[in-house]
Amino acid sequence: MFKKIRDRINEATQQATARGERDFQWHAAQFQQEAARQGHDIRPQMPTVGMAAQGFRAVDEDPAMVEFLALPGEEQLRQQGEANAYGRNLRRLHESGEPATAVIRTLDPTGSTVAGQQQYTSLLDVTRADGTTYQTTITHLVPAMVFSQYTPGTKHEARIDPRDPAQVGVFGLVD
Repeated sequence: MFKKIRDRINEATQQATARGERDFQWHAAQFQQEAARQGHDIRPQMPTVGMAAQGFRAVDEDPAMVEFLALPGEEQLRQQGEANAYGRNLRRLHESGEPATAVIRTLDPTGSTVAGQQQYTSLLDVTRADGTTYQTTITHLVPAMVFSQYTPGTKHEARIDPRDPAQVGVFGLVD
């Protein structure tokens, strides 16, 4: 009797796993096609149990993320919307902004978090492609896992909003 129940559970688990893999492959193919239309070569990878465990450990070790996940659902959605708007603005700057470099001079916490990410203000020294420089202050989100890349004195690839030079997106480190 127990063997039959165990076998049925195993069979249902295998069917659900196969269905999940098929669904993932379909969604991954759709994502890959859309990325290719935008000029990116992205190959989604089926998550492994180890990857999921590592992700959950990282979330549990980040106090800001634990605090975020404890918020009521409506507040989580509001903050996620704010984080998405921030990300869309960074994407816009990256795609259409004027290339520049930025040196972070200050990194001051605002005391706020958005969707589990600390918010900071930074004074930047911005250098345009033509060599002209200016200073501006931005408010940005800095995930804990990359915090050390944003310490004062670090130099970054940046993009400037052509209509508003005070709007600067800070991206990867420059050697």
